[in-house]
Amino acid sequence: MRIFSVDIGGTNIKAGLLDEVGNIYDYVEHPTPESGGPEAVASTILFIKDNIFGSDCAVDGVGVGVAGPVDSDGVVYSPPNFRGWGIIDLKSLLAELLEYPPSRIFVGNDASLAALAEFVRGNGKKANPMVMITIGTGIGGGILIDGKLLAGKSGFAGELGHMVIDPDGPRCGCGRRGCAEALIAHKGIVRTAWEVLRKDKGSIMWSLIEGRFDRLTPKVVQQAASLGDPAANKVLDIIARRMGTFLANVINIFNPEKIVIGGGIALWSDMIKKARIYAVRHALKPLSDDVRIVRARYIKMAGVVGAAIFAASSLTHSR
Repeated sequence: MRIFSVDIGGTNIKAGLLDEVGNIYDYVEHPTPESGGPEAVASTILFIKDNIFGSDCAVDGVGVGVAGPVDSDGVVYSPPNFRGWGIIDLKSLLAELLEYPPSRIFVGNDASLAALAEFVRGNGKKANPMVMITIGTGIGGGILIDGKLLAGKSGFAGELGHMVIDPDGPRCGCGRRGCAEALIAHKGIVRTAWEVLRKDKGSIMWSLIEGRFDRLTPKVVQQAASLGDPAANKVLDIIARRMGTFLANVINIFNPEKIVIGGGIALWSDMIKKARIYAVRHALKPLSDDVRIVRARYIKMAGVVGAAIFAASSLTHSR
C-alpha cells in the first residue's frame, strides 16, 4: 500500500510517499503559502503531488494532518494559527483539487497523528497511557489510551496547547489569554526574550540579532544560553518553569506512562531537562514517580508518518 501523506503546519507543509506502516519512500518540505488560506494550501498540496512526486504517481490513499480541531468527517474548525480558515471541509476541498475519491482521503489533527506515529514506531511505543505534545509555532497534543487515540465526544480531544496556565497572560491565537501555546511556543519564547532583552543591553543576544527584533528566535536564545549569557539563561528558566507547570497538569490529568515531546523546541535539550525537573516537582508525587518524559523519535516527520499510518489503517478497516 502506498500513501500520499501531508502535514500542514503554519510555517511548512511537509509531505511524503509512505507505506502502510510509515516507511518513507520520498519526502519534501514546502513553505506554507503566505496567505495561509485553505485554497492556497490545497493548491500547494496539489503542486507537491503533481510537480514534485509526479502526476503519474499512483497512491492508495491520502492522509492529512492539520494544526487545529478536526472532526471525523475531515472538517477543520477555525485553526488558531491559520488566518481566514473558519470552518473548512478540507476533505472535500482536497478531493476536488486532487480529483481523488473522498472515501480515500483521511484528515486528522496533526498532533494526534504525531502521537500515533510515536506510539506505533517511535519513543512512545506501546506506552499506556501515552501523551504526545508538539511544541513549535503552536502546541498540539495527542493522547493514546489502551492503544487508541482519545477522540472525545466531537473528535476534538487533545487540544492541550489551549490549557490556560496564566489567566492574566498574553492573548492566544484562539482568542483567550494565558494558554500554554501563547506562553511557551515560538511566539511566547520570543515575547519573553524581548522583555528580558529590553532590560539587559549587554546581552549576547543583541549582537546575534544585530539589534533587530525580527531576527529574534528561540534558536537565538538557545545559542546565547549555550554561551553562558545570563539574559538568555533567564529566558530559559522562565520558559522551563511555565513548561513544567503545563507538563505537571498533563501528568495530573492523564497519569501517563510516557509524555513524548516533539516539534522544534524538543531539540532544545537544556529546556526539556529543566522543564522535566519542574514538572516532576509540581505534579502529584504518586503520578510523577511513574512518568517518563522523553523526546520524540520523529522531530520533524511525526505528522507525516502518523497521517500515513492513520490513512492505511482506515483504508484497511473500511474494506
